[in-house]
Amino acid sequence: LSMFRRVLSFAILATVTGLTTTISPWSPSSWKLSLDIGREPGTEMPKAWGESGARLVLPIEVTVSSDESNLRDNLVGSGSLSIRPEKDARFINSSGEQRVSVKEGGWSFEYPKGGKGHAAKLQFWLDLDSQSSRNDVTLPVGRLYFVASCWRQDELEIGSKVIAPLVYDAREAQKLVEDRVSHEGGDRRLDGTDPIETMLGYKDIAALILDRDNKIRKLREAEKIFGPSNTDSLAMGAWPGSIEPLAIAPTQLILAKKKLFGTELVTIGRWKAKPINC
Repeated sequence: LSMFRRVLSFAILATVTGLTTTISPWSPSSWKLSLDIGREPGTEMPKAWGESGARLVLPIEVTVSSDESNLRDNLVGSGSLSIRPEKDARFINSSGEQRVSVKEGGWSFEYPKGGKGHAAKLQFWLDLDSQSSRNDVTLPVGRLYFVASCWRQDELEIGSKVIAPLVYDAREAQKLVEDRVSHEGGDRRLDGTDPIETMLGYKDIAALILDRDNKIRKLREAEKIFGPSNTDSLAMGAWPGSIEPLAIAPTQLILAKKKLFGTELVTIGRWKAKPINC
């Protein structure tokens, strides 16, 4: 319900002294990006990079606009629109407060080929103009790519209806497992008084657990397409292209790492987004 309260707040903001104002779908919006940089499973950064478990947290405030970007990027594609940092990013390391110069980038949507409710893909880049370090985590000068699944409000509502039966099935399967192993009213064969009955009891439990895990897996796969069952985890705010708010589920933070020949894309952490003044 809190998701729909957030949507209602957008409608309330659009009403001034009893008169509804016309909001342009191409109006710029402001967001705060929170970068959590450090070693991630499967990263191809050097072994010593982030080995200590240290994280470099970097906040960046940006304005997202519908103005065409003068910059080009092969990954995000041609025709990208402007995303502009409002000021230098700041963080603290052992030497005190540090500033990181961040330059304008571009953003684009990749719309789904599936039916209603399917996630679109948001991707954008920003350029780092100065190096930053915290312990054994170093973020070099270069290009950062941000990738997220996203849904406009109407698509998210459709997706919620699609995954509702899967949520119910997964919860019921979990409840069956919990009831069967309960000390109070569970399967008494598991007490171990009869070896054969105990073996049969564990076999039945294994089947219930397998069924539960399959239903949870189906739910998780569906959530990648239709959005999470708990929509409170989504950042939701205005984004150019529609008057409907955009729900964002970040997936990847990638560094374009220069090599002797060409460029390598490596995962360097996670990121979150939060609308400002929404």
